[in-house]
Amino acid sequence: MSNRMREGPFQESSYYYPAERIIAYLRTLQVTESYENQFLPPLDRKIAILTHDDQFDPEMFRIEQSQGIRSTWFILAERLGETIPAKADVHLHFDKEASTLGEQIETYRAKRGRSPRFNRIHRLLWRANNFDFPLLAMSGIEVDCTLIGTKPYRPTIEGRLLPIWEVPFSITDRTERFMASYSLSADFEVLFKAGLSPIVILSHPFSVCAQHQLVSCFYEVLGLVKRYGYQSMDMSSFHDQFLSKGRPGGRDGKNQSVTGGSPAALDQDQKTEGPT
Repeated sequence: MSNRMREGPFQESSYYYPAERIIAYLRTLQVTESYENQFLPPLDRKIAILTHDDQFDPEMFRIEQSQGIRSTWFILAERLGETIPAKADVHLHFDKEASTLGEQIETYRAKRGRSPRFNRIHRLLWRANNFDFPLLAMSGIEVDCTLIGTKPYRPTIEGRLLPIWEVPFSITDRTERFMASYSLSADFEVLFKAGLSPIVILSHPFSVCAQHQLVSCFYEVLGLVKRYGYQSMDMSSFHDQFLSKGRPGGRDGKNQSVTGGSPAALDQDQKTEGPT
């Protein structure tokens, strides 16, 4: 069976953004003379960050552990109740079609005993930088990994440097379907030959690849990491070593929250304001 998607219209999902709260939040951030996104300076180490989406895959995790590979799992809120080893680096996979961000953060807290620090939006459903970045930042998300690119950066909106990093991915599973995800290079090895760092990989669990007719990049990437001498790092370690120093926010360097910006308050706004 061909894995090409049949021709037809593409239905884009809408999401209720708390517009007034986002505007109020942005006003709490200091206005600077910045006029572009602030990129992370070049690294002197070759780092590969392997990430997975949707659900935990015990077989993938076992293979990674046997080869000394570290990875990060962006898990849907509905799958967080499944058995996941405590040492796995697990973060939020925000599904705009399921429920509000606040509700999914509360589910994560209930299941994991802490607030999520990092996120990737399910199906990469990104509305706009001035919508999604503030929504995530004001909800306590420190790193987002939804977009495609090669360099981590802090977004700037009207001179305001937001307290969140975008760490884009550049390699993902191959497909001929019409999907939001794609790799920057047709040949994954090009990025390793060039010494790009970090190289962020989105590798779906084996079962997800089978369900959606994706050709997994998992084994190919593991071989390239070893062949080119890259250091394997999960997102938590990368953040703590390279992104946490000088992170914007309050005086203690932590994310600021707009007054009343609890997940419950966010939910209330999302239910009363219109879709985009």
